[in-house]
Amino acid sequence: MLILLPPSEGKTPPETGKPLDFNSLLFPGLSGERRTVLQELQVISSLPNAYEKLNVGKSLKHEVAANQHILSAPTAPAWQVYTGVLFDALDYAALENVDDDMTLVFSALFGVTRLSDAIPAYRFPATAKLPGFGPMGAWWRERLTDQMAGLATGPFIDCRSTTYRSFWKSPPLQTVTIDVFQRVNGELKVVSHWAKQARGYVARRLLQEHARSPISSLDQVAEAVSGLYEVELVPPTNRKAASLRVLLN
Repeated sequence: MLILLPPSEGKTPPETGKPLDFNSLLFPGLSGERRTVLQELQVISSLPNAYEKLNVGKSLKHEVAANQHILSAPTAPAWQVYTGVLFDALDYAALENVDDDMTLVFSALFGVTRLSDAIPAYRFPATAKLPGFGPMGAWWRERLTDQMAGLATGPFIDCRSTTYRSFWKSPPLQTVTIDVFQRVNGELKVVSHWAKQARGYVARRLLQEHARSPISSLDQVAEAVSGLYEVELVPPTNRKAASLRVLLN
């Protein structure tokens, strides 16, 4: 089982820690590509129009400025650096007997990392525009496809947003997306505000259940989450992943 997460846009900068070590990250063979992206991010972050290029507001000027010093900035495990409702709900620090290789975070800066990988804080949304790179999702997909192919056979629990799903497309028949709904006037409506939190709780539940008894099928995924939410599993097809419809009360 692999759980696929998006990064958080906001980060908690580590106060202490070693500088970034590319070779310690998942897929060290991508160190050259990661360094190339990082160096271009540093250049962009030093320009007067950095906010436009990075698709962020000027209120984030301190975070954009900090991008220029990523290589010397202290690092910490990704689960400490990433913040927000999804990671609060996941509460990774409190989990016991969890395989650190089981939860992956896709990002514009690193492509993909484990939650245990040591990273610095940075500001680099997937919608940012780096000269010569094109969409970051397509750029990374070309480089991640072969690397990810041998990592696991699934099931893949895809908690990523649409933007980050473009970084790597997992095999549809072995993949389930976590889609969050609420019943309004008798009809199911897609939830956006609480979706990240629900996905964090789902990821936490699956890691807990897998530690007790390995989860190896989409049906087992649905069964595990059914102890937390009302769920409906829509089966996959050869072209489209399964959908686990999570219904909030």
